Formats: sequence, structure tokens, C-alpha cells
Amino acid sequence: MTASHAPVRPAPAPSAPARSAALVIARVVVDNIRHSLPEHAPLFDARAIEFVALVLEHDGMDSAPGIAAGADAFRRVGVAEYAAGKELARLSRAYHSAGRGALPVLASLSRQPGAGSALMDTGVEALLRCADVLIRLSTAAYRAAHTPSTAEVRRDLLREILSGRPPAKWAGLAAAAGWVPPARVVAVAAEPGAVRASFGPEVLADLTGEYPHLLVPDDVEISGVLAGARAAVGPAVAPAEAAASLRWARRTLELVRREVIEDGPLVRWSDHLTTHWLFADEVLTSALVTRSLAPIADLPSNERTKLAETLDAMLAARGGAPEIANNLGVHPQTVRNRLRRLRVLFGARLDDPQARLDLRIALRADLLAPEQAGAATPIRAA
Repeated sequence: MTASHAPVRPAPAPSAPARSAALVIARVVVDNIRHSLPEHAPLFDARAIEFVALVLEHDGMDSAPGIAAGADAFRRVGVAEYAAGKELARLSRAYHSAGRGALPVLASLSRQPGAGSALMDTGVEALLRCADVLIRLSTAAYRAAHTPSTAEVRRDLLREILSGRPPAKWAGLAAAAGWVPPARVVAVAAEPGAVRASFGPEVLADLTGEYPHLLVPDDVEISGVLAGARAAVGPAVAPAEAAASLRWARRTLELVRREVIEDGPLVRWSDHLTTHWLFADEVLTSALVTRSLAPIADLPSNERTKLAETLDAMLAARGGAPEIANNLGVHPQTVRNRLRRLRVLFGARLDDPQARLDLRIALRADLLAPEQAGAATPIRAA
């Protein structure tokens, strides 16, 4: 009688290196960390090696037995880095570099008899996971050692709001900063030195960078927080849309710097909507100017300017030559001569509504365009 045998099932592939291999790799990882962080080398003793081996053996920090006892070295390093005023990125680089430095040892172990073909794959995954665990431990300790000032909390809140995150994401920071979100806010983009050193708690500000900016409730008088230097104000929006207000405030300030918008201590976005529209796409605007004003583009500068101002006055006027002459402050016969010249140059376009609209926009854009050194004199409309 033949005995029946149950089918033999293959053992499942391990999800991490075996204990012996994990210890060997852990020693290399810790040695590499000591080399990268020599001032902290005494912290990484045998317990640190045992801890790294446990992390390599298990799928995650929470499942490794005895994890709390061996993690202190990596927590203390985080605290020490903060006390020394150093950046967390240094620890992150050291841990990742230590993991990469252990790859040759892992490759050598995977070639040994009986190691199993999966050791290399599972070992690489375990090294990546281990670096993440060590970074999390040091990062948590680093941040716990740092007690941010109120000013830092308020700057962090402003960055969160301007990042476009929904209010639920920064509500906790707002509470910690003592900031009650108003219904509407305006963003202010300022030149360095344009903002007073102190202002009310309802104002959020970041004055530390090259481009100082503030977030001010819509019902607060902005001039009260400015020191007299140049600044620009964006549109009033809900706090969640503050990034859009800051974008337009900065765009307004840029156009002031370029002398497209008239300078002043406080320039409001809402006072220059047509200019923003004309300069929203400068390539298209330039193409419109070039095409529409081509008939007078090659004329001598003085003649071109006079014909442009007459054309602009004609397009705006309801009456004939006497009204245009009065608006320009010249003799009516001078206007009639210029109008005849314009008729020759532009022809039927002067009677076409769409062409007239294009001409008015082109003349306005050309008037606003800042003069460039060495460039041809722009056509200036009255």
C-alpha cells in the first residue's frame, strides 16, 4: 500500500534579511554613520547596532521588539544637532549615505551559499526603510527640542496660507499664533524697509526675505503699517485665496519698478486694471501694437508721435476737427492735414469698428510701454 504524502509547499520568501545578516549590515551602517558624524560617534554604541539590526529585520519601527530601548542614540543626535544650530538635512544625508555604503556588504552576503536569491532585494528595501526610521526619530527629537517664537509661528502660518492649503490645514497654527481669520484680506508686496517694525496682531508679515510681504485684513488702514517706502496692494480676497492677492500685488510692484505704473508710496492693484490687462501677456500685446501701428512705424520720430496723438484723439472724439484740435491744443487746419495723412496711411481701417478698437488698445499699450535704452522712441498717444 502506497503511503500518500501531502504536497510540499515552498517556504515564503523572507521580507527582510535574516538575523545574522542583519547584524553584519547594521554594524556597517552604524560605522558609516560614525564616520559621517564623528562628533556624535560615542552615541552609537552596541545598543545602536542592535537597534538598527532590529529595524532591518522587521517591516517597520512599530513591529520591532525592544525598539524604544535602542532608539535613544538617534533621538539624542537630533537634539544635539538642534543645540548646535545645524540643519536636519545633514542627518538625513548621513543616514542615506550610511545605507548606500552598506550595499557592497549586502551584495557579498547575497552571493554566499544558502543566502537565497531574494536577500539582495529584501536587503535593499530594508536599508531604505531603516534610513527612513532613523530620520523620523532624529527629526521628531530635533523638532521637540525647538520651541518656536510667536513671530516664527506667525511666519509659518503666513507661509501655510500662501501655499494655497485649505483653512482646515492651518487652523491649528492660526490658533497658536492668536490670529483670527477675517472675512477678507489683502496682500501687500513691499520694498525692503517699507514696513514698520511693529503692527497689530491682525497683520501677518514676513519681512525676512528679499521680497517682504504682509497679509492685512481688508478693513485695516494699510498706510498705518508702512514706513513710507514703495509698496503695492493686491485685491481683497478670502484668506484661502491670499496667494492670488499676493501674486497681483507683486505684479503691480514689478510694473511700478519698470515705470509702467506711476510710482507712489502705496499703489493699489485696483487702480490699474487696464494696465494689468494690457501687460498680462506682453507677447500678444506687442504683436498687436506692431500690427496695428505698422502704417506709421517707419516714419520719422517727430511725425510718428504727432500722427499717433492725433489718431488717438480722433478715435476718442465724438465731433470733428475742431473738437480734436481743442483737445490737442493745435489749430483745426493742422488737425485736418493730419487726418488726411492718417486716411492715406490707414485707409478703410479707420471706419472698421474692430480695427478702431485694436488701434485704441495698441495706442494705449504703446503709451504705457517703458522706453528701452537704445530702442526706437515709442509712439506716445495723448
